[in-house]
Amino acid sequence: MMIEELKLLVKTSRPILWIVLPLLFLGGVFVSGARMTQLVILQLVLLTFPISLLGYGINDIYDYETDKLNKRKGGIEGVKLEKGNNWLVKKTALIMAGLLFLSALLTWNITNIAGMSLLLFFSYFYSAPPLRFKEKPPLDSFSNGIIYLFAPFLLGFSFAGSIIAVPLKVYLMALGVMGFHAFTTIADYTADKEAGQKTFAIVFGKRTAALVAFLILIATFFAVSWSLIPIIFMSFCAIIFVISLIYPSEKLVLKLIKIIYLVFIIAAIPYLNYLI
Repeated sequence: MMIEELKLLVKTSRPILWIVLPLLFLGGVFVSGARMTQLVILQLVLLTFPISLLGYGINDIYDYETDKLNKRKGGIEGVKLEKGNNWLVKKTALIMAGLLFLSALLTWNITNIAGMSLLLFFSYFYSAPPLRFKEKPPLDSFSNGIIYLFAPFLLGFSFAGSIIAVPLKVYLMALGVMGFHAFTTIADYTADKEAGQKTFAIVFGKRTAALVAFLILIATFFAVSWSLIPIIFMSFCAIIFVISLIYPSEKLVLKLIKIIYLVFIIAAIPYLNYLI
């Protein structure tokens, strides 16, 4: 039974997405010039399964009605969690949250503690009531900008820098992630609508979601100068957003999201040299 429960927890945590937050964390470490200490490595590891179980596990608990209608749930993109497993997932997720916060306290670093607090708060309340930002657009997209860029970057950056020294580009990239999140809500439009969910695409429309993503990307693109790899990646995303604006098909958008994710991982590989 224990093995089966572990398998369920791992599947719920979406292993395919474990690499995202560690990459952003390492970006913060790299930019700040921090060394790879034991605490840095500890938080890097905790940003894989533990934080993923918290975010996606809580999401699966409170998205039960939507997930029943969502055909893509049940594989690598997340399990269809049965209500009988809610307590196991929630209890374990909260234990993981405790370990993550403890790791921040061990740093004795106010910037690290602030970054971890932001990450845990928005990871939990993105899905959980009473706040449930997921159904309060544009706060749903704002939450994702914090979770999937600013907070993990700040955690890594904190080991040799403070929050007041975070580069402007990081805030602009977080804004870009907010736009990308608005775009992703197109993929679940039908299931969310049938379940009565109020996501960005439901409230503002599919084309508006694609347009917002495109306009935010263009604004951030011209705000500051970027190196070659970010320019190529942003240009690629801009083309995809325009295609989706013209033809906002849910199936097409889902495929394009997967492509963007794959391209992001490939684009980030050169920065992994920092670990060597």
